[in-house]
Amino acid sequence: MNTIIANPMFSSIVVLIVGSVIWLGLADGDLKEKKALLSIFMDIVFYFVILLFGFNAVLNLGEIIDVPYRVLLFSSNIVWLATLAVGIYGGIKYGRQLWEQPNRTKSVSILLLVIGLVNHLQVYFLYSSPYSLRFIGLFAVTLLLISFTRIFSKINPLLVFLAFGLLHALLMGSRAIIYFNFTFSALPLAALFVALTGLLYYQRRTSLSEPN
Repeated sequence: MNTIIANPMFSSIVVLIVGSVIWLGLADGDLKEKKALLSIFMDIVFYFVILLFGFNAVLNLGEIIDVPYRVLLFSSNIVWLATLAVGIYGGIKYGRQLWEQPNRTKSVSILLLVIGLVNHLQVYFLYSSPYSLRFIGLFAVTLLLISFTRIFSKINPLLVFLAFGLLHALLMGSRAIIYFNFTFSALPLAALFVALTGLLYYQRRTSLSEPN
């Protein structure tokens, strides 16, 4: 049983399913709207997997030809590239909707926080790592603030996002972190965060500058 639970693919799927189910019960709004958002999120997860295999095949073609099993082994650089690419895609396609529909901003934030919280709880359960506790606290406190206060009506969501990212970086220090059994180093994750923040800021500016 422990072998099954510790399987990277199985545990990642469990994190997504458990996080999504909790979010469906926790987030406000119409069930149909929440299902639509969840469908978009799962599409992005699917694109991430495709990009993961695609980048791996292109950048490590020679090694894969020699050792076909290599297609299932992803370096941290490959994971980072796939995450960046799918993040840019999601930001370009759906970023403006977050600013034009504030309820979606809250719902998406809660979804990501719940899944992130479940991820860190799973890591702590598997490895009993005190390092995970600091991120469990960060995700839990932020989730409570967004879920049960009107923080987004008082503070620009982008500023909340920036504050969360800064705290996340400070808690990491120079250490790596695990998300969905992929390892992210501090500097690449910070670069990813800066890129996505810049994209969301650009989307917000273009959304506000266009006439109604």
